[in-house]
Amino acid sequence: MFLESSKTRQAQSSQFKSSEAFKDNFFQRDQSVSLSDKSWLELQYHDLNEKFIKMPHELENYMKQPPSPLNEKTLDRVHGSMIGMAIGDALGAHVKFEPRQYLVENPVTDLQAGGTWGLKKGQ
Repeated sequence: MFLESSKTRQAQSSQFKSSEAFKDNFFQRDQSVSLSDKSWLELQYHDLNEKFIKMPHELENYMKQPPSPLNEKTLDRVHGSMIGMAIGDALGAHVKFEPRQYLVENPVTDLQAGGTWGLKKGQ
């Protein structure tokens, strides 16, 4: 399925003469926000003819802070989500597949070792 959709996208992208036509076809645009408002989402090229797209590992040295002030509420939510994912990953190894009643009787209070997978400290 991925291969088929990848081939379809390649065929479709070759028919577009400009990168703008390509973006219009593949990005659903919200009328209130344009891609130009989010320049970091724009394709970046090695050349002026826009033939060679930079790969993610090539962009690391060019990363900049967002061009406009950040919404603190949104930033707090992003940080909270990231911390929640880390905690969930750490806790998940210890409680995965355990029945609720077992967890009620044996709550996780210290992440040292053990759990369903018998992990050692730090794994």
